[in-house]
Amino acid sequence: MLRKIIHHPDASGLAVMATMVFCMSNYNLVWRYGFGNHHFQHEAVIYPIALTMVFLTKKFISAPLAKLLHKRSSWLSKQPKHITFPLLIISCNTLIVIAVMTLVFKNYVPSHYLFDYLRNWIRAFVVAIPVFFFVVRPLVTRFVKWLQSKVAAPMVEEL
Repeated sequence: MLRKIIHHPDASGLAVMATMVFCMSNYNLVWRYGFGNHHFQHEAVIYPIALTMVFLTKKFISAPLAKLLHKRSSWLSKQPKHITFPLLIISCNTLIVIAVMTLVFKNYVPSHYLFDYLRNWIRAFVVAIPVFFFVVRPLVTRFVKWLQSKVAAPMVEEL
């Protein structure tokens, strides 16, 4: 079963998404509570919720929207998809997920939801782009390829 998971075509993408959500949720928690007050209990509660929200948002909203924009825009369709597609998905996901998470976990001063939401979104977006392109995607992709090379591919009958 592990071989099937490792050699699945979406394994690298899902691992990148899960790692990115983990990094960004820890970043947001540390920013919100500080290093001294950041506890694993906060992350244990928030991470599964955030990962589920990001996965559903990507599957049903941001990925179809990015595909539609690539199809309709002549300028966007000429740009490299390995850059523009993740950029559109990250921007859409952060817009939606930060709004919901800020509202659900009350990470705002009462009567200042919009201001705190915009501040949180800008801060997360500015950090998410370089973390994704320069840290998470290269490292996780390389690790998954290394893992695939170490574990034999499943037989055709097993699939």
